[in-house]
Amino acid sequence: MKSLQQSCRRAGAWLLPSAVLLASLLLGCQQRSPTNMDAAPAPGEAAPAAPAETAAPTSFDHTPFDRILQSHVENGLVDYASLKAEDEADLDEYLQSLADAKGFAGPDDELAFWLNAYNAGVIKGILDPYPNVKSVMDIKGFFDDKRWMAAGRLRSLNEIENEIIRPRFEDPRVHFILVCAAQSCPPLPNRAMNGPTLQSQLDRAAKDAINSTKYVEVDPEAKVLRLTRIMSWYRKDFEENAGSLQAYVLKYIEDPAKSQIRGANYTVQFMDYDWALNDAGATR
Repeated sequence: MKSLQQSCRRAGAWLLPSAVLLASLLLGCQQRSPTNMDAAPAPGEAAPAAPAETAAPTSFDHTPFDRILQSHVENGLVDYASLKAEDEADLDEYLQSLADAKGFAGPDDELAFWLNAYNAGVIKGILDPYPNVKSVMDIKGFFDDKRWMAAGRLRSLNEIENEIIRPRFEDPRVHFILVCAAQSCPPLPNRAMNGPTLQSQLDRAAKDAINSTKYVEVDPEAKVLRLTRIMSWYRKDFEENAGSLQAYVLKYIEDPAKSQIRGANYTVQFMDYDWALNDAGATR
């Protein structure tokens, strides 16, 4: 190293016929000089520690909500009475975990988080006045004024759906997962959404709804397609995804209805919406 430095210092005093050679030698001196090399620790001094690696975020744990849903949701309906008596404290604890959430393992993990946050918030909003509620529409400001902490901020249900889920993920399948506590809502899944399985969960929800006459009716004689009013309210989401409502239905509907509407021009009509509470106890 010493001889290299000496040759570098002498190089500046030489009158070389080639400017290119001089520039090359001086550049080599600069690149190899001790000021541009990793400094070695002094005798007895510990080497500097390597930068700590940042751990990758792990999937959010929705196990508590999953257990609640399995215990109190059947055939898409919620047993609010048993949930309020047995597990409301556990639901509150789960909602608190959503409040403190920071970072997600990926887009599916984040979308699963917001879908669960919405559905858990709806259930909690019903439990507060239950049993003195027959419809979510009886609760003033339910979708805009009531707020829950999620990912560090107070958020309304409409904010979660229309300012986060819809514009950020642009996936109309979410409309078959988001359940607003009404009889005409899609059936509430009895399992929480989870990032690793989210795509199959979304597909299953879309297939189940579109193949149920509660949400899609095909009249081949009149060439009429009667659809859940959800597909009217969020028509733009479905049309941007598939081109038309009929084309979206064709993605998931099964035979014989699939064969009946493929290649035909159907008129679309929308069903009435039943806002009565999706209460399992009320149907017994």
